[in-house]
Amino acid sequence: MIDPAVLAPAREVLSVKYAERRVRRSDVFHDYGSYGDPDGWLDMDYNFWVIRDDDGVTLVDTGYDVAARDWLGEIPVTTPPECLDLLEIDPASVTRVITSHFHYDHIGHLGLFPTAEVVSGGAEYDYWFAKRDSGALGGEFTTEADLAVVQRAEDAGRLRLVREPARVGPSVAVHPVGGHCPGELVVTVQTARGPLVLASDAAHFYEQIQHGWPFFAFTDLDEMREGLATINTMADKFGATVVPGHDARTRERFPAAAGRAGQVAVVLG
Repeated sequence: MIDPAVLAPAREVLSVKYAERRVRRSDVFHDYGSYGDPDGWLDMDYNFWVIRDDDGVTLVDTGYDVAARDWLGEIPVTTPPECLDLLEIDPASVTRVITSHFHYDHIGHLGLFPTAEVVSGGAEYDYWFAKRDSGALGGEFTTEADLAVVQRAEDAGRLRLVREPARVGPSVAVHPVGGHCPGELVVTVQTARGPLVLASDAAHFYEQIQHGWPFFAFTDLDEMREGLATINTMADKFGATVVPGHDARTRERFPAAAGRAGQVAVVLG
């Protein structure tokens, strides 16, 4: 586990929303009925994250083209390319893209960033490319087209595979946890206000952090529980603020970005 104290504070960290949907608690939390809590609705946002530090712009995930392929009834709000325009980010100038995992809504626009270093989990790469090579991607939350962009980054020497905690930028470290996907990466970022843990899909909602409730979709249930425990250890040990990947309540807890960016982004640090 990388201590965020060794990282330089980022200049800015943003959560950027591009789509949304409403979900039932009983649909998204594994074995929800066993908890004895009433069912209800949750607002689910689809996000990517922007980190600005001394070596430029790092993106965590990229979003996807909701209008081109409706997977689960997501409602488009502002497309990721439009979000980048509002943030005044030229995709060609992005330094790196960290892919938390290879699901469609996290790498669907990876091809927008032709020169960026791509940081991905080694176990994630092994798992999905083995499925691709054996023709077993049917019914999965990724496609051959998504993985082809990862392959192009590898062929160009831009793919960095991470198999243990590592610092990947001046302000940024990644920690493989698995569970939702085999090689999912949790991202820690140092800021002037203290460290952040960008959980992405290792914790979709605040309830998972508070109660340790697994998400309904997982490749390994024990690893998912271990990942949630790791996130809480980071929060306790380093005084970090945890930001779940899809919880709409994040936008109530952090201020809107300045100017046009405030249409889509809140400031995490």
